Amino acid sequence: MDETSRMLALLNESFPDLSRMAPAEARAAADARIRPAGNIDDVASTEDRTVDVDGRRIPVRVYRPHVPRPVPVTVYAHGGGFLHGSIEGHDGFCRRWAKETGSVVVSVGYRLAPEAAPPAARDDLVAVVDWVQGGELAGAGVILAGDSSGGNLAAGAAIVLRDRGASPVVAQVLAYPFLDPAMATRSHRTRATGYFVTGPLLAYYWRTLLGDRFGEDATPEVTPLAVEDLGGLPPAIVLTAGLDPLCDEGTAYAHRLRAAGVDVVLRHHPDQFHGFLTIPGYGPGVSATQTLWSDIRHLTELAKDPR
Repeated sequence: MDETSRMLALLNESFPDLSRMAPAEARAAADARIRPAGNIDDVASTEDRTVDVDGRRIPVRVYRPHVPRPVPVTVYAHGGGFLHGSIEGHDGFCRRWAKETGSVVVSVGYRLAPEAAPPAARDDLVAVVDWVQGGELAGAGVILAGDSSGGNLAAGAAIVLRDRGASPVVAQVLAYPFLDPAMATRSHRTRATGYFVTGPLLAYYWRTLLGDRFGEDATPEVTPLAVEDLGGLPPAIVLTAGLDPLCDEGTAYAHRLRAAGVDVVLRHHPDQFHGFLTIPGYGPGVSATQTLWSDIRHLTELAKDPR
């Protein structure tokens, strides 16, 4: 049995069936699996801050690399099906990101469902980008990044900032983005069970996020797939995994970006599953992130200072 098969077997056996739980119980069960990061020394420092906007406080964690480079700040949105996940859950991954790219990373504790409906989480990302640009971190622009539901939010925030004009976003990084509430693609049929993240779980996430709107036509507030005009967006790196039910919707979004004239690097990992990128010490994930760091460095070398 190879490393991927062993990891999938472990995840399939050990991950709780969140879809049978109430949202609060599901969140607690998922977040109880978070373990402290083992790579604390990858960064020079971290700082927990809050971004105050419209009477709410958005928690963020700022990661400063040992060897900072004059590159854009990364604003990062964690995954978790819009229901769970946290700054703590992606702490180790954000440390690696800062170390390998030389970018200051700002991880965002955005509002979650079902307490907050769309576009609350996306708007939290936009507010954090504004905060970055208005303070001591301002400089060479912003990379918007996220995985799974965070990929949805990062892509959506890039669109909002484009529409507002003079966007500071110079790149977007979308890892297996969670985009299609209709779950209509082929990979949803062929990868619905047996690969850690299941069709019933994904449907549960969408129902929790959308409530009575589940089953209705998607809107731009819910998914960037519903946005007609994708022109003028920043260059994108899109990662997909062949054993992931979300594979085809990520690929479709990458193709739509390209058709709109956006520069896209599409990295497809045919033998991997949803979430593989952020598992500490998992060999295929480590290999994929090495390519990702190289892609990010290449994009930031090409990016022009938005000022």
